Amino acid sequence: MAALQDNSARRVKDAVDILEVIGEHVHLQKAGVRYKGLCPFHSEKTPSFTINRERQFYHCFGCNESGDVLSFMMKYHNLTFPDAVARLAERYGIELEESKLSPEELKKTRERESLFAVNSVAATIFHKYLLENPAAAQARQYLEKRGMSQEMISRFQLGYAPDRWDFLAQALASAGEAEQVAVAAGLLVQKEKGGVYDRFRDRVIFPIFSLNGQVAAFGGRILGDGQPKYLNSPESSVFNKSQTLFGLYQNKSAIREAGRCLVVEGNFDLLSLVAHGLQYVAAPLGTALTAQHVKILKRYAEEAVVVFDGDQAGLKAAMRAVPLFLTEQLDAKIVVLPEEHDPDTFVAAFGKEALEEKVARAMELSEFVFSRLVKEHGLSLAGKNKIVRELQPLIAAIGNRTLQKSLFVSHFSDKLGLKAEDLLGRGEGGIHPVGPSLPAKRRKQGLKLSKQYEKLLEFLLIYPEALPHFLEAGLDELVDNENDSARIILDQLKDLDLIGQGDGAEVLLENLLEEEKVLVARLLIEAPSYAEDMKDLLIDELTTWVRKQAWQNRKSRLLRRISQAQVEGDDVLLMELLEQKKKMDEVSYT
Repeated sequence: MAALQDNSARRVKDAVDILEVIGEHVHLQKAGVRYKGLCPFHSEKTPSFTINRERQFYHCFGCNESGDVLSFMMKYHNLTFPDAVARLAERYGIELEESKLSPEELKKTRERESLFAVNSVAATIFHKYLLENPAAAQARQYLEKRGMSQEMISRFQLGYAPDRWDFLAQALASAGEAEQVAVAAGLLVQKEKGGVYDRFRDRVIFPIFSLNGQVAAFGGRILGDGQPKYLNSPESSVFNKSQTLFGLYQNKSAIREAGRCLVVEGNFDLLSLVAHGLQYVAAPLGTALTAQHVKILKRYAEEAVVVFDGDQAGLKAAMRAVPLFLTEQLDAKIVVLPEEHDPDTFVAAFGKEALEEKVARAMELSEFVFSRLVKEHGLSLAGKNKIVRELQPLIAAIGNRTLQKSLFVSHFSDKLGLKAEDLLGRGEGGIHPVGPSLPAKRRKQGLKLSKQYEKLLEFLLIYPEALPHFLEAGLDELVDNENDSARIILDQLKDLDLIGQGDGAEVLLENLLEEEKVLVARLLIEAPSYAEDMKDLLIDELTTWVRKQAWQNRKSRLLRRISQAQVEGDDVLLMELLEQKKKMDEVSYT
């Protein structure tokens, strides 16, 4: 992959809309001239993540993360700077200039690109085989029986791996793909005594897409009676099943539009719901729902509805999911199907409307868990003790969010006929939150400046070329009325020579420490849009204010010196200072 010179990053940022990029991962709502959503970098219930589209800048007022579209890509997708630039450049068709990557960066980037490439080729091979090869007739019949139309097969790029040990190995070799890359991707398995064989045989193939639409892995459902029934690719540098949800790439727009996501357990559960018109759905990949899954869902939906089978395994899965949703503060409800049904068979038997009706009547997940505990243990003294014990992970999952914990404990202690302290007391003896809570040091709201100085600094961040006007008017004297951070920021503005730099604010942020960085980020987000014809008027207005404040500062210092001279009886100095005061009074700003 080509490396990236500085102007390549600038070209990418000029071409990309930060709102479009972040909006794919965070549910955003317009708030005045800005956009707000739940922060993807920490758990929160009230949106504090804010985007200023005009400035192409984001800032979270909860955890103080801030930056531009490239810093978002790096943090959110765990990318290096070159990878972030390259990914956006490829997506938006921007040609990059070449330079040298470090050997480590080059190796990592090439590995990821190779894995995605071989997966893409394999997906095409499996898909084409399913559609065209006579030997795939049984697979086509099976999919038709499961209600999969041609449109569904194409949309999810379903395929078929024939019952052969060398089909894919030969097909990839013919396509010029390296054998060892296919082994690293989990498509082929290395034999102990040399050679390779196909991992997927006699299976309907489900390509698993990353959120960016690249094939990261595969799932396979066996057609015969062999085991395992479902088989997924092993994890790799492009696939982590605890962070991946089947169908989310295809359905994320529908989920965002609905504000809700149905969570089902199996691939065919998802496909069947989509085929019946319920497109706001996602599914974990052969693993229990994880905290990372919930964190990802929260970017797209305000509510999750878990649709589990009615058997004991489904109920246990529902119980395990509750602390995850409490930790991430994502509203969650549950639909429990009749014991003989899963989502696939239920929607096939009763239709879309019947399932939507169940979703509309879905029970709060925590209420469901409580009702199951009461059913299991009863409300005898011994039963209540067991219920209290089993509620502890849920209380712990709420973490240090005092209001939510108080409401939860009060609600369920009433149901149990206990004092809230009894239920809460059991939850605090060494039990720690399951998920991350925001460290106190990062809850800082930022440093405070006077209102007018904030307005001036805000203006300077947008128009650094105005700095000489304010310095000439006495800004260096005025800044001493504020705090140390105001001086640090001003000195950086002077030292960095930001005049004419299109990305001056970003350069400034890179050179500031945490407290000052938070302040500058907040001002950038909150900065209003100035009409170009207002720029000179504002410079004049702010320059007048600076000159007046600087004059008042000088006069205050002079009056203090006059008082000191009087106390010390220094008549010569006193006369000189009184003469200076007379001259200042002739040009009064008060």
